[in-house]
Amino acid sequence: MQPKNLKRLLRALERQGLDVTYNNRTYSVRLVNSPDAPVAEVLLPEGFPVEAKALKQLANLASVRHPSGGCVCRACATPDFHPGDAGVAIGSVVETVGQIIPSAVGSDINCGMRLHVVNLTIEEFLAKRDQFVERMKGDYFFGTRNVTMTTDWKRR
Repeated sequence: MQPKNLKRLLRALERQGLDVTYNNRTYSVRLVNSPDAPVAEVLLPEGFPVEAKALKQLANLASVRHPSGGCVCRACATPDFHPGDAGVAIGSVVETVGQIIPSAVGSDINCGMRLHVVNLTIEEFLAKRDQFVERMKGDYFFGTRNVTMTTDWKRR
């Protein structure tokens, strides 16, 4: 199911210089004037509000190029995706080659995030992605997680 008023949202984002598509609960975004930049992706649960400013910040991050040839290979966002104060959306994850982007490392690192390790291939994960998203909604969006961590675990 698509978000309410999706067509209106996509038109508004296009007026802001963003090329945005929505498919299978994933927003794909890039700057209209940067067709060679990688498409940045954001997976959000159904009905979760998306903020235009955060999408623009993520698209800007994906289009960063270094004069010596460094570039962004991939950009995506974690479930705590929202606009950041330093020009980079909180929850942005970026893979680069030949460059480091200092503003992409902010003060909101790991704000409410957890790493879950699974023994799945990408294909296995994608085949069950909807089930995974449903199970994780409570943990990431509704505050139902109750994970105790020992001192030893925190040092890993």
